[in-house]
Amino acid sequence: MTERQASVLIVKMTPLDDVLLNPAIKHLEELGFKVAVFNVPLHVPLTLYNWKRRQFKAETILDLVKREFSDVPYTAVIAVGYIDAYAEGLNFVFGYSTQRYGTVYVKRLKSDDVLVYQSRIIKEVTHELGHALGLEHCDVPRCVMSFSNSVEDVDKKSMFFCEKCSAKLSSILKAKQRV
Repeated sequence: MTERQASVLIVKMTPLDDVLLNPAIKHLEELGFKVAVFNVPLHVPLTLYNWKRRQFKAETILDLVKREFSDVPYTAVIAVGYIDAYAEGLNFVFGYSTQRYGTVYVKRLKSDDVLVYQSRIIKEVTHELGHALGLEHCDVPRCVMSFSNSVEDVDKKSMFFCEKCSAKLSSILKAKQRV
């Protein structure tokens, strides 16, 4: 795959072992993205925690990430943390994104098998990056952009964009370069 000419800042929201995060970073680099890591864990205040649900609200964490990293010179910012989060109308989410910014919540992706855990993190980081860059959910079940309602859904999809999503992403990134 050709150099995508897009830069991604990976932000740790909680301390995460490099053994878990490095494979996702390597995968993004292999896809042609330039990746940097912000290693100082982002302070996620407990005021964003919903004590009744015992989860963080994904939208509020995404707002925090947008505020904290609004002036960085990266095409996209993806924050990753060992957090359990939800969005309105959903019991939980593995990630949440908007234009340029995304979050990945790895707590529900956990597996006793480190290779499975790494694979799930790779897929969700790639998925949320796709959203942050402008891609929607895909109806191709194996595409990394397909919607995952469970870890079983995450396990079934690949870590790559399907042909259609890859073409859309290339088009989006070319348009960003012209701006």
